[in-house]
Order: sequence, then C-alpha cells, then structure tokens
Amino acid sequence: IPSTREYFSLFGLTPDRVARAKPDAIVMHPGPMNRGVEIDSEVADDIDRSLIRQQVEMGVAVRMAVLEALAESGANEESA
Repeated sequence: IPSTREYFSLFGLTPDRVARAKPDAIVMHPGPMNRGVEIDSEVADDIDRSLIRQQVEMGVAVRMAVLEALAESGANEESA
C-alpha cells in the first residue's frame, strides 16, 4: 500500500493532469474529498472546471428528498 504522498503522485488529480484533458472537461467529485490525496486543492477550487461544490450541494438535497419520501411512505404504511 503506497503512502498518501505516493498515492497522490500516482493517482491524484493534479493541475498537470487536468491540463491534458479536453478544454471543456469538467471535474466532479461527490465528496467528501481528500485534498492532497485524491485531488489537488487548485483543481477542486477551479471555478472554470470544477462542479464539485454544486455536486455536493445537490447531493445533500437529493438525499434529503429521498429520506423524506421514505419517511412519508413509512408513515402511510403504519396508518393503513
């Protein structure tokens, strides 16, 4: 098992690696992120390419909606 430094150097998403992608490529990550292990902070915070903040924000809303739907369906089953 490599150290976190080795892992990042082998697999981490760095600005150099993103520069090799197509110009319209976007960066996504569902979170939580391990900055400096999975992804460089510069890449994660790039306002032109990164959709991470929006993805995490929408993921919270989706999970809340699913939990609400499950809770309501459970309440309906109990009253029937």
